[in-house]
Amino acid sequence: MVYGGENRGLIGYVDADGASQDHRRAISGYIFMVDGGAVSWSSKKQELVTLSTTEAKYIAATHAAKEAVWLRHLLTELFGSIKTPTILFSDSKSAIALAHDGHYHTRMQHIDICYHFIHYIIEAGTIKLVYCPTDDMTADTLTKALPSVKAKHFTSALGLCMV
Repeated sequence: MVYGGENRGLIGYVDADGASQDHRRAISGYIFMVDGGAVSWSSKKQELVTLSTTEAKYIAATHAAKEAVWLRHLLTELFGSIKTPTILFSDSKSAIALAHDGHYHTRMQHIDICYHFIHYIIEAGTIKLVYCPTDDMTADTLTKALPSVKAKHFTSALGLCMV
């Protein structure tokens, strides 16, 4: 195996599966890559039951944003200041819109304020939440079972390849 790929810098992918499990809690997953190779990832059950896929993906994006901030601090300590926002890819246009909006809609009142952290991080220019089509969502591998072809595709996207 060889580490890395063509992409440079710190980028992340975040996804959630909605509430498709029997426990009715979404599974969140994120992957961060440096210079095209995976360096940080997580897959875990969310603490609360969400009422929509948008909410599940919004909460997953908040968890990923916290990791992005930590990784940026680490990379700054090792290599110097990072001048550009970290790109965080999500396959949910509605969660992206909610994160950029800043107005807490009545349908989101039940979500604890700590999950709105992502809005402040976007506003500060630390991360940039960008749409990524579901077929290219590398974090899918952490949120659901995938057919072999997709699993192999995402293995390559993680910067892993046979030598």
